[in-house]
Formats: sequence, structure tokens, C-alpha cells
Amino acid sequence: MKININTVASLAFCFAVSISSINAQDKRNDGTHKETSTIGVLSTYQFINSADIVDRGHIEYTEPKNIDDGLSVASAKGQCDLDALYKFMNKVEKKNQDFKAGKGEKRKSKKKGKKDDGRQPKVIGNIDGVLIAKDGKLIVEEYFANANIDRPHYQMSITKSITANAIGKCIDMGLIESENDLILKYLPEVDKSKIAEGAEKLTIKDLLTMQSGIRFKGSKAEVRQKVDMHTCAELYLTYTKPIGEKKKYKYDGTNPSILQHVLYNVSGMNLNDFNKKYIFGPMGITNFAFGTDNCGLNAGAAGMELRSRDMLKIGLMMNADGVYNGKQILSKEWVNRATTAYANVKSSSHRYGYFWWSQDAVVNGKTYVVNSARGAGGQFIFMVKDLDLVVVFTSYYAKQDGIKLMESLIIPSFVNK
Repeated sequence: MKININTVASLAFCFAVSISSINAQDKRNDGTHKETSTIGVLSTYQFINSADIVDRGHIEYTEPKNIDDGLSVASAKGQCDLDALYKFMNKVEKKNQDFKAGKGEKRKSKKKGKKDDGRQPKVIGNIDGVLIAKDGKLIVEEYFANANIDRPHYQMSITKSITANAIGKCIDMGLIESENDLILKYLPEVDKSKIAEGAEKLTIKDLLTMQSGIRFKGSKAEVRQKVDMHTCAELYLTYTKPIGEKKKYKYDGTNPSILQHVLYNVSGMNLNDFNKKYIFGPMGITNFAFGTDNCGLNAGAAGMELRSRDMLKIGLMMNADGVYNGKQILSKEWVNRATTAYANVKSSSHRYGYFWWSQDAVVNGKTYVVNSARGAGGQFIFMVKDLDLVVVFTSYYAKQDGIKLMESLIIPSFVNK
């Protein structure tokens, strides 16, 4: 059954909290926390009904099923430390059952003087899906709580990585000449006489790396009333402080929101239709949904839903230089550029490329580079090229445990098997 993301609004809560530079608050800018939203639609989680959490009891390893969805499957036996992995799986199951019983970890209360708006759950959520592929084949697949093999899961900011790939495909196709082009070249609807000083110099790359320097000023409520498909990009570029030469990284939803207009202008398609035709479709990804921004286009910052197996397909494609099942979905050159660090280059855990992340994992004295797509509340696609390893985590309003688990559990399970 296809999911229409607009029908789940009554089950969702919104968030919008400003975040400062990653240099000042590295942990708050790791792709898994709440981000600034200015004039676009606020990102949303979906609440989980505790009554829907399945009790799996003691979990033992079983080989993933072949369901003819394009993924090859194999046994994990002999390929990794299954004892360590399934000790972890049973801990995850216990946490989910604790959550169901109301015994989960309490979320820290707001700082004194700050009002609780009631939009955050009182108890921290948990991992609800773990998939691992080795050498291009799915070998571990476990679901918890109310997640399952067929249900699309909200992705939060993984949507940004998909937006970047759509821009990359446009470059591969010649619809965009280069990410070094000025964004105004592809935004003819923008009145250049209205935009803020410095906005005329912004490139697509500036936006893809969250280094546009756009800093909203004005009344968000007032500006939102003016938003439509033709005014949105112009409003972002107008209601900002002057943009100087030295533009600092700031992780927020503004940059992908502008790029969704670039995509539409050069292709005549929104994210849903473009991916269906050029990226998801050729990969056999059919059960997905994008949110709708208040400008009328699909939201480029968050709001997408995908099955966990389809998240894995994306990771496999990126880890194989843009190739999936023999098809060149994205060029090798684009994949390399997208996963190269341009912001936070000195960070060991939160380097930033074109809406894609990278981190270092040190195991037995060796450093493994882990590329990833990340989303708030514990959504991850991890790729370790040196090990031909792809890992997917999904969660419901959980912590960002996946980032640490790659170094503490997943990679050691394959290196020290």
C-alpha cells in the first residue's frame, strides 16, 4: 500500500529549533537533530502507538527472505560475529518492550525558564530497523516495534541526500552545467533587484554544502503568507542578512528548499516525479512518498518515506560508484564529489559533502571512512567502501546511536569475525 505523507499530519508533531555553527556545537549539527526551518513547512515525525509494538521475544538469526525486489540475499554465517550482533538485537528488542510498558528512558526536560511546547515525546524512542549488506548482498534484516519489510519509514533529513542526488543527475544529464554555476542562472523567476547583497554570487555548490551564508531575517509568519511556487526562492534570497565573502556552514532546511526550485526549473519535474523516472524507478523503488512544501513543490529538506530495503538499495548504489544491479544510476564522478568533505573537514565524525556525510571509524588501529545519509531521530544509511558494507538503521524519535555503533559494533563484527 502506498503511503500519502500528507495523510499522517494528525499523527505527527512538528519541530523547528535554531542551531548554531557546527564549530560551536558539533553534536547539534550531526544531521540527526532538529534543524532551523524558516519559511518552509516544518519537518514532522510520526507518533508510534505503543499498542502496535510487536513482542518478538528472544531473537535469533535467520537469513533474509528473497522477495524478488531486486536485492540479492545471502547468509551472514561465517561473514561476521553474529553473537555480538544478536546480543545487540536482543538489547534493542528489550528497549522497545520497555518503551511499550512505559519504562523507557525519560527525555531530559527543558532548561529552566523554557516552556515545553508538548511536541516532543516524553520518552526517548528506539531503533526499529537494522539491515546489513555485505559484498552487495543483504545478510541481516531485523525489524522491531511496528516496523516491517513493507512499511515505508519516515526519513527526515535523508531527504536532503536524495535532493542532492537529483541535482547530480541533472548535471549528469546536462540539464545543469555544473554545481559551480550561480544559482540565479537556474532561477529566472527571481527579481534580482530585490535580493539581499551577496545573494547574486551564490553557487549551487554553496547550497549543497550548507555554506550559502543565508540567514533569515524578518517575520516568518508574514513571509510564509507570500510563499508560492513563483515567489519562494526569491523570498529566501530577499529575507536574509547580507551575505559576505566568508560564508560559514549552517545546517538547516533553507538550502535544499531553494534547490528543489532549481530541479523543477531545469527538469519540469518535482522530486517525486524526477526520482520515479531517473533514480528510484530504474532501481525498482516504487513504494515511496515525498512531503509537500508550502510552495507547492515536494519538500527537499525532509518529509520523504522509504522502505528500509530501498534505503539499502540507495546505499548499495552509492557504495558502488553510482551503479545498481548493473545500471549506472549516477555517474562515478558525481558520487565521488557528493561524498567528498567540503565543510567541517577537520571533524572526525561530522564532515559534510553535498548533503552527504562522512566520518572516521577506528577499529584495531585502522581508520575506515564511513559515508552516510542521516536523518533526525535515528535514520541512517551507512557505507563503508573498504569493507563493501552498507548498513541501514531506522528509529522512532531515538538518539543518534547509529553513528557510534558503526565504530563500536558493526565494523568490529566484520573485522573481528
